[in-house]
Amino acid sequence: MTGSARQGLADSSMSERLHKLLAQHGFGSRREIEKWMLEGRVLLNRRPARPGDRYAPGDRVEIDGKDVTARLKIVVAPRVLIYHKPQGQPVEAAAAGDESADLSKKSVMESLPALRGSRWLVVNMMQPWDSGLLLLTSDGRLADALRRRAETTPTAYAARVLVPFPEFDVASIPRFVQYDDETVEFESVEPTGGEGTNRWFLVKSSHAHRRAAVRALFESCGLKVSRVVQVRLGDLELPRDLPRGRHRELTDKQLAALYEYAGLEAPRMPERERPSARRRPPPDRRVKRRR
Repeated sequence: MTGSARQGLADSSMSERLHKLLAQHGFGSRREIEKWMLEGRVLLNRRPARPGDRYAPGDRVEIDGKDVTARLKIVVAPRVLIYHKPQGQPVEAAAAGDESADLSKKSVMESLPALRGSRWLVVNMMQPWDSGLLLLTSDGRLADALRRRAETTPTAYAARVLVPFPEFDVASIPRFVQYDDETVEFESVEPTGGEGTNRWFLVKSSHAHRRAAVRALFESCGLKVSRVVQVRLGDLELPRDLPRGRHRELTDKQLAALYEYAGLEAPRMPERERPSARRRPPPDRRVKRRR
């Protein structure tokens, strides 16, 4: 092997595809970054980057005119959160000058812990009026892989339905509905309780469907739906003890299963600090003064 060939092999082993590296640092999904490159928004050493370009130490990277090279040097372990999104909360902060936005409401992104060297990416996007299990990650590769599997990911929703009369036959609710010129089929529709005319139902599906299809299912029976809450995404369930507006980090076991489902190799995670056992305070040995 010639010296130049050996040098080229060494350079390739030290370099990494730029769009993959940017996704790992949470700038966006790999598809989004490839699109940005085709639009000329990403510069590599002051020249427009192209999908397939490789990044090596010492290169300069800019996105939309902003130098992001320093962020690429920060090595952080990917994180994944479950967030219990309340109804009415926007996912992104309102853009400047958006008169239609409700600036009094804190967005999901403003409620999450800050990240160093990356940003949070939403796996299952929600509208402000949606609620329930919102999955977020700092790993763009994982976000992209899970989004590609969205249509085949099992989901479940809790629906609060107005049942006007007690003799309504729950078994008469169909398992399919015509929505957007297609037949949407559900695995099961089970009553889960409720008082008076307000009843709760658990709607399961082997494929991800929009919440509007769940509403259409009950409306096809003449029933009104007041709330639809996503309670499951794949093997992940919304924890019953997780309050609205709060988040919880996935366990190592959940992370490994999620990466396996996405068809990706799970990153090596640093050992998490175990909370030390609470110790009883030492006894007060000070001599008490007599009055």
